[in-house]
Amino acid sequence: MTEPSGKIVARPMVVRACGHQQEFQHYAVDKYRAQRLAKFQRTRCAECIAKLAEEQRRAAAALPKKGEALKLLPPGTQMSLTRRPDGSWAGVLAADGTSVETVGAVDGGPQSVLVALARLWASESAKGSAGSMG
Repeated sequence: MTEPSGKIVARPMVVRACGHQQEFQHYAVDKYRAQRLAKFQRTRCAECIAKLAEEQRRAAAALPKKGEALKLLPPGTQMSLTRRPDGSWAGVLAADGTSVETVGAVDGGPQSVLVALARLWASESAKGSAGSMG
């Protein structure tokens, strides 16, 4: 579906998925107007996309890197991995009195679950130690 060209006959304000109103252009000849409008309504505006990307970048930067996350685990850490019927991997990690569990994506491997568990444990144990310092 290509972007139409030609004379713009209307510019109604339409609410996007993020809740902001933006101008949507109606062209004189546009056989895909209904599809374009539906896509326009279910997507976010450029400003909200940029804000979401920045939030995700900050959240990713706050997480320890793969190798660092695994090195943070104390001696005696126990991990258990299980292959589920849908092909995904699930895991449980227990260390220093904190237990976490997660399920990986269907197309992900067991290594991704191990790293996710280590990162989750690091964030959970940091919350627990920050809460006990008060």
